[in-house]
Amino acid sequence: MERILSKNEIAELLSAVKDGSIDAELDSDVDVGEQPRSIAGYSLVQNKGQSGLRLANFDILLDAFARNLSFSLSNRLQRAVSVLRDTISAMEYETLIHECSNHQLYGIIGLDPLKKNGLLIFDANISFTQIEIMLGGGSEHAAEIPSRGLTTIEMNLIKDVISESCQELNKSFGSIETLASELIRVESNPRLVTIVPSDTEMMVATFKIKINDVTGLMRLAIPYSSLDPIREKLKSELGATSPGGQWGGYFADEIEQMEVSVSAQLSEITLNVREILDLRVGDILQLECPPDHPVKLQVEGRTKFTGLAGLRDGKKAIRILGRQNIRS
Repeated sequence: MERILSKNEIAELLSAVKDGSIDAELDSDVDVGEQPRSIAGYSLVQNKGQSGLRLANFDILLDAFARNLSFSLSNRLQRAVSVLRDTISAMEYETLIHECSNHQLYGIIGLDPLKKNGLLIFDANISFTQIEIMLGGGSEHAAEIPSRGLTTIEMNLIKDVISESCQELNKSFGSIETLASELIRVESNPRLVTIVPSDTEMMVATFKIKINDVTGLMRLAIPYSSLDPIREKLKSELGATSPGGQWGGYFADEIEQMEVSVSAQLSEITLNVREILDLRVGDILQLECPPDHPVKLQVEGRTKFTGLAGLRDGKKAIRILGRQNIRS
């Protein structure tokens, strides 16, 4: 059995490689085998299982934001618009701006009461397509996306879209935090967008937006330090400790408050159309049952109980006799 190097021996070996005392290259006489082992990279910040998610249940809020924004944009543009969350990643602010430096539209948003500001970033496809539609054109001109930044007039047209997006963001956060996000200003030059130091770690959620046949990306970027105050609320309010526990309670409460129609049926008869047309005021319809016959108590058209019709405190009432599992 081969001896395993100690911690001190490993440190000395690395030091010798660093100062050149030992050649780091493999000796040509060493047999490394015909099929060397492959090494798979692993990121401590983002992995396949978590997709960059470092805040428990934060994806639930983002999915709600995507659904709300889909409805909002569809109503505004009078087009079929779908917004789907794609990825959640962590990156430094400088890296984010570098990736989005090609004709992006930057909406700087306040996130009161959270500290620091955030960004809503639309790519050129989505920005110009929305402008084309709002000016009376169609999304079929998306292939003619200009290779330039947006003009001041075009940015003003998009301001309302970003402001509306802030309202939808507020709704999605409503279950855990009263958020009052709002648009501060819009920029097309990334050099004018500086909301945090360049090495600040950002939570970047990417959304795929499809307007008819045009597809583009929108990014929501928030400093992780701003999200720290709601970390515990995400766990407790959205039920991270017991999957389904909190939501089950919410659903049960909502179901108990639902309104349903309840009706009582004593009997039924069948008439043809001619007989119905011949009915006059004062006509008597014969039922094939006595007046004290049990009635069927129906909930949303389905028979659930049997009972007796009567009066209580001067009002018509039904006394339930038993439960029935008949479908009607």
